[in-house]
Amino acid sequence: MFSFLRKTPTKSPSEEPVRKEPVIDATALGGNTNARDAKRHKAYAQQRFAAASSPRIKSNGFFSAGLSVDETLRRDLMRLKAASRAAGEDVGYMKRYFSMVQTHVIGDKGPRLHAEVRDKRGELDKIANQSIEKGFMQWAKLGVCEISGRMDLVAAAQLIAKTVCQDGDIIIRHIDGAPNKFGYAFQLLEADLLDVTLNKDLGNGNRIKMGVEIDKWGRHTAYHLLTNHPGEFTWSSNGKRYMRLTADEVTLPFPMFRPGQTRGVPWAHASLLDFHDIGGYRESSLVASRIAASNMVMYERDPEQEAPEDEEEGDFIFELDPGGAAITPEGYRAKETNFQHHGDSVADFQKAGLKGAFAGVDVNYSTGGNDYEGVSWSSLRQAVLEDREHWKRHQGWFISQVMSVIYKRWLKNALLHGGIENLMPFDLERSVEAFSFKGRRWQWVDPLKDEQAIGAAMENFTCNPMDILNEKGVDIDAMAEGWGTYLSALGPVMEIASKLGIGKAAKLAVATAKAAPSEKGDDDETE
Repeated sequence: MFSFLRKTPTKSPSEEPVRKEPVIDATALGGNTNARDAKRHKAYAQQRFAAASSPRIKSNGFFSAGLSVDETLRRDLMRLKAASRAAGEDVGYMKRYFSMVQTHVIGDKGPRLHAEVRDKRGELDKIANQSIEKGFMQWAKLGVCEISGRMDLVAAAQLIAKTVCQDGDIIIRHIDGAPNKFGYAFQLLEADLLDVTLNKDLGNGNRIKMGVEIDKWGRHTAYHLLTNHPGEFTWSSNGKRYMRLTADEVTLPFPMFRPGQTRGVPWAHASLLDFHDIGGYRESSLVASRIAASNMVMYERDPEQEAPEDEEEGDFIFELDPGGAAITPEGYRAKETNFQHHGDSVADFQKAGLKGAFAGVDVNYSTGGNDYEGVSWSSLRQAVLEDREHWKRHQGWFISQVMSVIYKRWLKNALLHGGIENLMPFDLERSVEAFSFKGRRWQWVDPLKDEQAIGAAMENFTCNPMDILNEKGVDIDAMAEGWGTYLSALGPVMEIASKLGIGKAAKLAVATAKAAPSEKGDDDETE
């Protein structure tokens, strides 16, 4: 397959290099290998991957030099971040992708905490769980959880997700002893403070790579942050200065793309060229359209006429009137320009480019490009389901590297400062790992059919009710509490409505009344 990629220009016999084929020892292949087996093994030895042997791919710079992921990032990270930020500011499709990350990974309410602390009998400690969830909700409010006081937890989570998507990573600094009753807050810093050019061997087994200090196992042990942002004009005149923060004080979240990766990479790194090309093509087409719309009349000397003795300009026309007529000045002739815009393939080019661009960020073209032309119901359903699985994967990463880390840090400080009702510091051991976060979920386009399918599955005992509630993102305790509040508030009203024959309760009462006489009659016959 793809053998045509292996063709090379023909050379004369004298110029053709002699290739030494590997010698196949028949005895080494099993002792009883015959000549046909030896021939087959010799043919296998000559085979190579088509993509690896193609001179066309080699000449196009398809292959890298086998660099490690950190060396690649050391060379390209700053340019990638600059290109990603510029695209997010100037390209509408990239801005939409960042917004989709915030909407689908975080949502309007953020990942929801479910405390799962158990007592000595192994049963869920309802009082402890409610106290933890209540305290976490209080801490997550505006002015408490984030040290600057300008974001609540949901807004901070949305900013973290967007920044990691745009820049590749973000610095989350944990502040123990913060001025609130829980004794904890966090600070968000751009990863620009980690100097990509800071790389050295410390001599004690640790190394600094792009501002991150790692041990021999690749574990982050410390972060060397610039004391000033490199993009600000308040730069110190004494050059670069760093402060070292231990890994316990800082979290640097990013999804891993390759083993041994020390820094994150912008998520749209594979799509930036497509977005750039689309913008360039649209601009060139716009320029061509403006030129084509700028046709004019030009005057040139008429070689068939003698030059006029009078050098006065005559009746030169500088503005054209629709339906107007004029006489060309003597010795000149009018010539019309004919700038043409040959075809208009911008839509096709943009569509093809956007398909590749959104494929690079694992988003379906129809949803990412806002193009639902020619989309059928079944194809749209498949695209939406695939996108949702992709967003769930990102939710799992965010919960693991961001929310869980922040929650554990908050719980430890909150218990030490007495910020959680009904719990003491010694409850940390049984509660620090007893939790889960649930990401946002989505309703289907046709919720009626979805509910009918769930009802049928429940009747056939082919589903787990708890799995269904979790998939919907429903907190069962909150739902039970909500139903209790609803029934206690509207129970008397529903009873009155039933007596008056109003609403669904009345229909149930009528159905019950119809069934009651027959049952009574059966009882009389029995007597």
